[in-house]
Amino acid sequence: MAACTQSEFAALIGKNKSYVTRLKQMGRLVILQTEQGERVDVEASQALIAATADPSRNTCSTVSAQAQEEARSNNQVQQAASAHKEHSIGDSYQNSKAVNEKYKALTAKAEYEKLINKLVDAEEARLFAGDLAASFRAALEILPDRLAPELVPLSDTEAVRALLVESFEQVLTDLADKITKWGKAE
Repeated sequence: MAACTQSEFAALIGKNKSYVTRLKQMGRLVILQTEQGERVDVEASQALIAATADPSRNTCSTVSAQAQEEARSNNQVQQAASAHKEHSIGDSYQNSKAVNEKYKALTAKAEYEKLINKLVDAEEARLFAGDLAASFRAALEILPDRLAPELVPLSDTEAVRALLVESFEQVLTDLADKITKWGKAE
């Protein structure tokens, strides 16, 4: 039987008509427009139902293993899904469930990393980075005023260089200490 009415399809798979109506509403039936009206493509619909079945439920028990194997070998699942894409529910149930589980796992991971201070709030990090940049700029701006009186009496190039290196190292050490304290405060 290539195509039949929804009532005939319900009888064929051993379900009531309301079950078949729900399948149609969910986009899990392949409907053909014929001269007699809408008809259910039996093989393609059985393949689509099997492909979109919830594995935790035994909803595809009425579909014979032979029909499933034929559908797979003929690639009817892909044909039915692509031919009736406008009626489909998107990815298969299994793919949707897998995506949902992945995001639940990622959320749990993020919460754990935040708990162990491996992950920080983005806005808090932006504020800290802005504060750090402002501190660095302020330290560089006062450096000439602080160093000028110390550099004037020096005539030796190595002494000037040593004083500059020491001053720059102090600025960088102060910034590193600020970063370390922020990391421990979290």
